[in-house]
Amino acid sequence: MRENRLKSLWQENKTAVNGWLTIPSVWTAEVLTQTGFDALTIDMQHGLADYQMAVAMLQAISATDVVPLVRVPWNEPAAIMRILDAGAYGIICPMINNRGDAEAFVGACRYPPSGYRSYGPIRAHLYGDDDYFAHANDAILTLAMIETMEALGNLDEILTVEGLDGVYVGTVDLSISMGLADLGNLDNTQLKRALKKIQAATAKFNRVAGIHAQMPGNAAALSEWGFRLITPVNDTNVLRTGVEKILQQARREIDSEYDLSTSIA
Repeated sequence: MRENRLKSLWQENKTAVNGWLTIPSVWTAEVLTQTGFDALTIDMQHGLADYQMAVAMLQAISATDVVPLVRVPWNEPAAIMRILDAGAYGIICPMINNRGDAEAFVGACRYPPSGYRSYGPIRAHLYGDDDYFAHANDAILTLAMIETMEALGNLDEILTVEGLDGVYVGTVDLSISMGLADLGNLDNTQLKRALKKIQAATAKFNRVAGIHAQMPGNAAALSEWGFRLITPVNDTNVLRTGVEKILQQARREIDSEYDLSTSIA
């Protein structure tokens, strides 16, 4: 079966850098596979891709050794199984609040006897190779999103669910649940305390912790804390901020040229 490079990196205690795909575009996915990310996550919860577009984006990612992940819309077995059958090598599942949520999520990602995933890896068999069924339970990543106060209180019982590889922190929803005004601000003392609690718990149970860095400058600190899957950017923000920067520069240069020409006249 095709190697899940994220698991290999984590076995070496290395931090993986993840890109986030919110734009429903095969071209965007293909371009970002060439930039050096260890993994790319197709966001089907708050991103704009539907199932058919997500399949096409998975095909674009497959041309490289970038690990294809998907954040599913919800903890719903049919949706999870279908995108796994399409070739996702890991699932990030939102709003896991307790042990029951985590067990349902992991079960949908694992074939019996470890879970209740139905057999039919139509594209996953092609992407993963002929021995997909024999190794899928070990290769497929399961990351439960921790994004509420309830989940914080149930961390130990979530993290001890067999077959769960780790967690992914939803910093904005967690901020909302904590009643914080500055959403997702990693410098907030209360949020920082919660993040360190999450990381310590994952280390205790030998699980992996992932997180949105919000900006590239936070990546090193989060890695030092022990987070091993860090997302420094998403495609929409790259497009918007990149264009704004170029546009502002162009306007400054145009205005400067205009001022120079009028002063000479």
